Amino acid sequence: MRFRHQLLPANYNLSLARLRNPLRSVDAWWNMPENIEMDSGNNEAMILVTGATGHIGREVCRLLTETRWQILAVDLNQDKTQDVRACDLRLKSQVSALFQDHSVRAVIHLAGILPSAFQSDPLTGADVNLSGSLELMRQSLAADVQRFIFASSMSVYGSLHAQRLVTEDDAAAPDEVYGAAKRAVELIGKSLSEKGAFEFVALRIARVVGPGIKKTSSPWRSQIFETVPQPESIRIPFSPDAMLSLVHVEDVARMLFTLVEATEVNSFVYNTPAEIWQVKELKGLVEKLRGIRVELGPEGAWGGPMCDGSRFAREFKFHLRQLRDHLSGRVRIDRGSHA
Repeated sequence: MRFRHQLLPANYNLSLARLRNPLRSVDAWWNMPENIEMDSGNNEAMILVTGATGHIGREVCRLLTETRWQILAVDLNQDKTQDVRACDLRLKSQVSALFQDHSVRAVIHLAGILPSAFQSDPLTGADVNLSGSLELMRQSLAADVQRFIFASSMSVYGSLHAQRLVTEDDAAAPDEVYGAAKRAVELIGKSLSEKGAFEFVALRIARVVGPGIKKTSSPWRSQIFETVPQPESIRIPFSPDAMLSLVHVEDVARMLFTLVEATEVNSFVYNTPAEIWQVKELKGLVEKLRGIRVELGPEGAWGGPMCDGSRFAREFKFHLRQLRDHLSGRVRIDRGSHA
C-alpha cells in the first residue's frame, strides 16, 4: 500500500533537501530551516486528535502545536485550559459535528477504554473502542479525510509469541477482548483503505512509560520517572525474569507525528520501536538512577509480546531515545526550538 498524498498545508514552503528526503526522521524536523512557515488559520491543515487529554494525546498535541500544525483536540470531557473539545465517540451526532465544523485532513485516533477497564466492563469497552472507532471512520470517510492513523496495541499478537520478538509478519491472534477490538479496527481500516476510502495506518504500541500518567492500573510506568514525592517503594508487577517491551511516551508521540508527516507509508501496520528490558535489570537501573526501591512479582507474571519495531525504524529513519537517558534526565527537549 502506498499513500498518495503529502499531508502538508498549501502554503508550506518546502526546501529542495526536504523534497529529496521526505521520509526523514523527526529529529531532522527539529532542525528545520527558519523560513518554513505555516498559516495558523489554514483549516486545510487541521489534524483531529482523539483522546487528547490522555498520556499520549497530550504529548502528541504539544508536538503538533509546536510544529505549527493546526489541531482539533477532542476527548470525552472538555478541557478549556488545553483547548480540548468534548466528544463522546458513542454519539453519532457529536462525531459528525466535528467534521461539519472543521475541515479535517488527518485523524490521529488515540481515544479508548484501557485494558483493565475493558475487562471489567466489556460492553462499554466495545461501545467505545469498537463502535466508536467505526463511527469515527465512517465520518472520516464522509468528510474526505486523507489519512487515518490508529493507535493499536501489541496486544493484537496475543500470548502465542512469548519467547521471541514479534514482527508485523507474525499472525495477529488476540486472546482477550481489548486486543480483539484493536484487531477488528485494524482489519476494517485496512479494508476501507484498499477500497480507496482513505489512507489507513495502525501503530501497534508497546508498553508506554513516562511521567504524567493519570489513569492506569500500572502506576509504576509513570512513577519511575516522577519527581514529585514518591511512595517508599514502587512495585513492578512482573517476575524478575520477565521481558518487557518499553517505549517512552515522547517517542510514541514522535512516531505518530512521523506518520502524519510521511509522504509515503508502505504498510498499513507498524510495531513501535521499543527497548526490551528484563524486569530485574530494569529494577536495578531505576534503583541506581532514581534512588527508589523497586519491588517485583509475582513469580511467573509474563510481560506480554516482545516488540520488533525495526520496520518503522528502517522505513522512517527513526531513532529511539534510550530509556536509560530518559531516567537519568539526559534527554531534555528544548520545547521552544525543537533542537
